[in-house]
Amino acid sequence: MRYLNNVKLWNKISDIIEFLIFAALFIAAVIKFDVDIFQSLFYIILAVIISPFLKIERRIKRPLLITGFVYGLFLGYF
Repeated sequence: MRYLNNVKLWNKISDIIEFLIFAALFIAAVIKFDVDIFQSLFYIILAVIISPFLKIERRIKRPLLITGFVYGLFLGYF
């Protein structure tokens, strides 16, 4: 059970999950582009925030994502 204490493993898993969410949001933006441009733009903004390529610090990224998620719930995008 030493792998539970391996920080590099958890960081790698976190990066993979971030990339999968990034890809899913980008695909959702492409699908919604014909229907609602503002909703598509919202998904693209969330994808850019969660993107592992942007290298935003996690302590800044999490409040931005929570705010974006709450804003999306308020607008009815989720």
